[in-house]
Amino acid sequence: MTGGACLLIHGFGGAPFEMEPLAVALSEAGVEAHVITLPGHDATLEDFEATCFDDWARHADECYRDLEARAGRVVVVGLSMGGTLALHLGCRFRPAGVVALAAPVFLYRAVPFVMQDWRLPFVGLLKRVRRRWPVPCRKPEATAVAPWRGYDGVMALPQLHSLIKGMGQVERELPLLVAPLLLMHARGDRTVPVENALHIARRVTSDDVCVRLFGLADRVAGHHLITTHRESRSFVAREVVSFTQRALSQNCKK
Repeated sequence: MTGGACLLIHGFGGAPFEMEPLAVALSEAGVEAHVITLPGHDATLEDFEATCFDDWARHADECYRDLEARAGRVVVVGLSMGGTLALHLGCRFRPAGVVALAAPVFLYRAVPFVMQDWRLPFVGLLKRVRRRWPVPCRKPEATAVAPWRGYDGVMALPQLHSLIKGMGQVERELPLLVAPLLLMHARGDRTVPVENALHIARRVTSDDVCVRLFGLADRVAGHHLITTHRESRSFVAREVVSFTQRALSQNCKK
């Protein structure tokens, strides 16, 4: 069994379910894998609305400290907001490696212009008018292609606003990240702009950065849930396992 362990972090409004394929692949490869549940997630919407980005970051910090104290070397892997938190941990601590999958440090930008929903810059104002914003539920055909569990049919605007502010904080921290870094992102991601991957790669200080951009053929599932998407889950799992084994092995030799 490879020394060290892997900390797996799910995304905004999601659940550990989306990280389970990676946990299985890592365990089968001999890597100890721990999937955490962020505060307010995998529970009720009211529980979710009682939390914010600071709570999620604090919990990730605590889980990292506990795992590092026991396992020694840790690779952090996160999907979407979980990837943002993985980057945060990479800036705050000294993990053996960081994997950020479809991870955002911004959802919109003025220059160069990136905006997938015109309402995003106004979330701070909109949350004062309506705390819950109705959004279309995931279609069954999309769920069949890219399984997911979480809060569906509504967007909690105060929590989204806290995420947007938290991403800005992590973006400013990026030069502190010196650990080996793997960035994976699907082109055509309709949730997190793919421009994030290259921006993150340019901002970190690590001299070991690997960026994997890839395409998906389906036109119903949004290209974001790459850990469960039937076209990408095996490829993503192989890349994560290979990177994790290499990072833990190199770190062990130091």
